[in-house]
Amino acid sequence: MVIVVLCALRILLVQGEYFPDVNAVHTWQRPLMQPWDPLRALKVSITVSWTPAWNPWCSVDRYELEARRPKGNPLRFADLESLRYREADPENESWPGDDEWMPWETVYSDVGRVFTLQVKDQTAHAAQFRVRACSDPNALAGPGPVKVGCSMWSNVQTAHTILSAAVDKINFVVRGAGMNAPTYSHIEVNQKVIYRRRDETGLVFAAFRRLDFSLQWLRTYDTHRNRSEALLMSQHLRAFNASYFVVVTSTIAWEWQVPRSLVQAMEFCGAYQFGQWAYIFAEQLHYSSNASDLQQTASQQEFGHPFAFIGIPGIGSGNGYESLMYNTGHYLAKTVKPQEAIIRGVAYYDYVARLFRLQDVAATKAVFFQKAQPPLPETLHNPLPKRKQPALDLYSIATMQPAFTPYVGTLREHVTKILEANGTVEPYNFAFVISTDAHVRKVDPRPTGWWVTELERVWGGSSMRYWAHNGTPLHYGYTIKQRPCADYVMHKHLFASPELCGKGGKSCCEAIDDPGYVVAQCDIGVSPTVCTNLSVQMLICGGTTVVENRTHPDKWPCPFRVIDWMA
Repeated sequence: MVIVVLCALRILLVQGEYFPDVNAVHTWQRPLMQPWDPLRALKVSITVSWTPAWNPWCSVDRYELEARRPKGNPLRFADLESLRYREADPENESWPGDDEWMPWETVYSDVGRVFTLQVKDQTAHAAQFRVRACSDPNALAGPGPVKVGCSMWSNVQTAHTILSAAVDKINFVVRGAGMNAPTYSHIEVNQKVIYRRRDETGLVFAAFRRLDFSLQWLRTYDTHRNRSEALLMSQHLRAFNASYFVVVTSTIAWEWQVPRSLVQAMEFCGAYQFGQWAYIFAEQLHYSSNASDLQQTASQQEFGHPFAFIGIPGIGSGNGYESLMYNTGHYLAKTVKPQEAIIRGVAYYDYVARLFRLQDVAATKAVFFQKAQPPLPETLHNPLPKRKQPALDLYSIATMQPAFTPYVGTLREHVTKILEANGTVEPYNFAFVISTDAHVRKVDPRPTGWWVTELERVWGGSSMRYWAHNGTPLHYGYTIKQRPCADYVMHKHLFASPELCGKGGKSCCEAIDDPGYVVAQCDIGVSPTVCTNLSVQMLICGGTTVVENRTHPDKWPCPFRVIDWMA
């Protein structure tokens, strides 16, 4: 009897060693989704794969793969994300939540470990997958024995279909021009010029839909001379929501009539430096004073800053991309690179949220506006020699001392001094002659071909000169009235603009861009924005001319889009 009991105990011990007390359902090593790459996707298909599963108590009978697609409208995911999304933000694996997806559906059940899901064209791009391994439904294992069943689900993997490489990542350039260094204001997307002009004044506003980067709005507002235009621009900005990119660029000048409503609309879209002139020019009366100018802003020197901006409505002040440069201008500086506000970057398509995002954006900005550091003496933007810099006055009011005075050395700024220095105001033409109190008169000994003042160099040649004591001719040339565009050069250039001077500027001056007349030349003349042979590239948008809401009657009111979707 004892021997039988010992034998039974030995059998139980041996059985416990060979058949441990485990549950075969819990010994699964679940399959894992292989890292997914967009190279495994096409326009209408997504290919996924996974690692093998393993269970020491049974063999794998099949793999069950489930998939699900987004629920709701195509822009639902875009509505759920934060506007302050940045590339450096940590990714939330649970976003946007299970409630925003359709129910799981089994799309594959077999022993293979690769599957291609066919996706209907012109539908949402994203899809989520999960996989598990299962044994034979009739298989038994472990003590009991018990049914092995299936492993746990793998982690969820998000994948998507793809579009052409020519549209899912595009580049863009925005360039703003100023008054003292005029050039073409420029908006270019995916190597397509949207706007390129230099014959308008104010701010150019373009709106692009983030879904397909289609141009939805393009208009120029003369915010420098027309307050109603500035108010209208603020209304139009407010008509767009976070589904759009807002692009604003300057042309010539824009600061004078910018009201607080436009400043608030721009800050709503992400601007920050834009509003500093609104409280100076547009929102208060100015009283002339010979003693002080508290904000150093009552002169034309504060106009014409090159400005460019890209933002999203609702993103919040300071979160957009803004470029603001000095309004420096240099006299006859044809070879000096003008100040330009430039923003360059790349827009890539987020297939899950179904909208474009911005990355690698670079924006130029003057150090004075970026870090409150005025330009150093004897530099391009502050060429005054250091020895002539005023000494620090510790007894004056700090707010009355300007950080620096913008250097505007254009021909327009200096033409009055050049006219006076020419010495041809009739009948006192004393240039190139020295007269003493003893009535001794000496003539410039140089050849008469060298008798050229600065005005004569830029305005068509020598002036008519006379002896001061008897009025007889000393040197033959042109009088002021005989020179072309006399009224334009002396007075009317102050009011000249591309809009007022007509095509080619000939209605203001017939010598615009004529050889030998630098004073009327494009870019460097007394009115550098008045030019001939100006190229105009601007897309014309159809549909409504007034924005009534954030949508338009037409899906594509303007002839530009990156993605040609039809869903």
